[in-house]
Amino acid sequence: MLNSDALIGILMDNVKRFFFQDWVNLDLKFSKSEIFAILLIDRRKEITMSELAEYISVPMSTATGIADRLVKNHYLKRERSEKDRRIVVLKLTDKGSRMVSDLKGMITKYLNIIIDDLTEEEKEFLGRIAFKIMDILQSNRSKATEGQKKKEIKSIEIE
Repeated sequence: MLNSDALIGILMDNVKRFFFQDWVNLDLKFSKSEIFAILLIDRRKEITMSELAEYISVPMSTATGIADRLVKNHYLKRERSEKDRRIVVLKLTDKGSRMVSDLKGMITKYLNIIIDDLTEEEKEFLGRIAFKIMDILQSNRSKATEGQKKKEIKSIEIE
């Protein structure tokens, strides 16, 4: 049987040992919302404020604060959309692109260390397990969201 405390201990000890130097070299003074914003913009190349707010599940005022901090620190820039000049979009700056590239490079480095030592069969198995884990987590998240929606509905007696 898998002991979750032991697994967490092993992961923490090894992550700390292997990643510490690389993490120190990255500028990781970001909140999780800021990281998600930067990674989303890297993937889509540009987004609107409403797309950002929806993606990270925060009110527009919070998304604006996140964008303001990232713009102030030169990771993002605001520009007019080329498709519709009335719309302001967020894009990565060169500094933001370098940070994403460094982060992806570090992750790729460690994935390659792992994958290079696996057989083809183990690589396939690892892929199947990774996708299964994501499916399980997504399924549980969907169930939790449905449960919250059901709790929010209140019945009111009408006299």
